[in-house]
Amino acid sequence: MPASSQSGRYRRGVGVAAGYWLYLWQTGSTVELAIKGGRIAASCAVQDIGTGTRSVIANTVAKAFDLEPQDIDVSIGRSNLPPGPGSGGSRVTASVVPPTLLAIEKLKAEIQRTAAQRPIPGSNAPWRELIAAAPDLAVSAKRPEDHKPPPGVRPALREAGFMGMVFGWVLRLMNHMVVGAGVPSSVQVMEVEVDTWLGHVRVLNAYTGLAIGKLAAPALARSQAAGAVIQGIGYALYEARETDPGSGHILSGSMEDYRIPGIADMPRLEVHFDEAGFEHVPGGSVGIGEVATVPTSPAIANAIRDAIGVRLTEIPFRPDRLVAALKGRNAA
Repeated sequence: MPASSQSGRYRRGVGVAAGYWLYLWQTGSTVELAIKGGRIAASCAVQDIGTGTRSVIANTVAKAFDLEPQDIDVSIGRSNLPPGPGSGGSRVTASVVPPTLLAIEKLKAEIQRTAAQRPIPGSNAPWRELIAAAPDLAVSAKRPEDHKPPPGVRPALREAGFMGMVFGWVLRLMNHMVVGAGVPSSVQVMEVEVDTWLGHVRVLNAYTGLAIGKLAAPALARSQAAGAVIQGIGYALYEARETDPGSGHILSGSMEDYRIPGIADMPRLEVHFDEAGFEHVPGGSVGIGEVATVPTSPAIANAIRDAIGVRLTEIPFRPDRLVAALKGRNAA
């Protein structure tokens, strides 16, 4: 229902926004797989800052051997382990899955070559039996280059022309970061309800669609996408760093003073994935972290505009700013 046809205190609107993030991976990323005491152990010096890197590695290995993720011992976060990517920029999955897949093939070959006994004929868990019968051993693999992308799919920096190509070259040379071909993308639809008396905005329904290649850990990806939308809602409606204009001291430096979304602020949330489009990436998986939250705040802004017919241009969309905009003046 357009804003012009709505009346009364509460008004609803729908907003749509799309976004993308660079597809990044880090050169030199290495994963080691070993048999230790009849169990598979994976190791890499990558950090896990809460985004589930352990689960990504464990899921990838477990799937290849018909095991459960809890059957894989994952060691990360120590500098004496094989080098891994930094945890940022949505590059971890795209950096660790390809070498993990290569190491899996090496480990399978070594297990079959060295196992003391073969699985029982008709066994429903042949790899489990082979692993239990194998001696302690270790293999490792380094992140390979991507395959040739399909026609028309290029690194995003090349679209920026010569300077983009130079920046990409410097990024690889100095930071060991590669901007790969294709871009992880997302589209979001937000439905909001606006209280025109008090200026309060409530997100009722949130729909997000993500094109990030194959899901290395489906439950984890869905949870991370939902968390990214929640973060975007906070960015749009509540969160702000307030400083003292005289001293520069931060006034919202604790969770008592810094407003973030709570359970009552949460909308009904649906997440959908398109797993095609990155077949040139070994393993087919790229990052989800940034791209999942890029469209949230503009989609909410568009929904507010749809509901009340007024465009807010400063975040967070606080009640005082909304009421002031409805009255045709600037907020204090």
